[in-house]
Amino acid sequence: MLLEGKNAVVFAASGAIASQAARRFAGEGAVVWLSARRGDAVKELAEEINASGGQAHAQEVDALSPEAVEAYLETAAASVDIVFNGIGVAPSEMGFPAKSHDQDLDAFLYPMRLIVGSQFLTTREAAKHMSQRGTGSIITISSALTTLSIPYQAGVCAASAAVESMTRSLAAEFGSSGVRINCVRGSAMPETRTIQETRAGHVRLGTKSALASNSLGRPLTVDDTAGAVTFLASSLSAGLCGQVLAL
Repeated sequence: MLLEGKNAVVFAASGAIASQAARRFAGEGAVVWLSARRGDAVKELAEEINASGGQAHAQEVDALSPEAVEAYLETAAASVDIVFNGIGVAPSEMGFPAKSHDQDLDAFLYPMRLIVGSQFLTTREAAKHMSQRGTGSIITISSALTTLSIPYQAGVCAASAAVESMTRSLAAEFGSSGVRINCVRGSAMPETRTIQETRAGHVRLGTKSALASNSLGRPLTVDDTAGAVTFLASSLSAGLCGQVLAL
C-alpha cells in the first residue's frame, strides 16, 4: 500500500473532496486524523473508515485559528507525514456568483481570508513539524478558476491563484528541509454542491456558466481529484515540489 505506516492529517475533512481523500489515504494504509469546524461530520467519517478496516480519528478544529491548528498538530497528530487541507465553503457563503459593483471590499476579500488564510496556517505549521524530521508531504488545493475567464467570481478566482503562488513560495522555503509542498488544481466536478450552486447562480444573473469542459470527454469526479491528492501524498511523487497538478 502506498501510505502504509504514515500519519495523514486532513483539514476541512467534512467537505466532498477532503472526505474522499481521507478515504483514499486510509485505503492505502495511512492512519487518518480528521478535523473540521463541525465535529459531528468528521466523527461520522471516522466511524465509516474504521468500520471498513481503516484507522481514523476525528476532532473539531477551526482551520482559521492559529492556536487551534498549532495545538492539533502538536498533540493529536504530532508525528505527521501528510497534510491535506480541503478548505472551502458553499458559494452562497463566500458571496459568489455576484456582480462586482454589488460587493463591498470585505465580501471580495472573504475567499482570500478563508481559503488562502487557512491554507497558509495549516501548511506553515505542518512544515515546521515536518522539517524537524526531514520529511513530509503537504498538498494544497486550488481550482481551474486560475486559468479561466469567468464573470462574477473575482474574489474566489483571486483566492485560487493566490493558493498556487503561495504553494510555490512555501515549497521553496521548506523543500530543502525534506518537505514537499504541492497543489492540486481541480476542475469542475458536477457532483459537488459548489458547482451546482455556481451554475445556478450564473443562471440567476442571466449568463450561461462558463465552466469549461475538459479533454477527458467526461465530467471530472471527486474521486479523480482525491486520487491526485493521494498520488502527491505518496512516494511516487518524491521528485515533485512546488508544482501545481492540473486535473
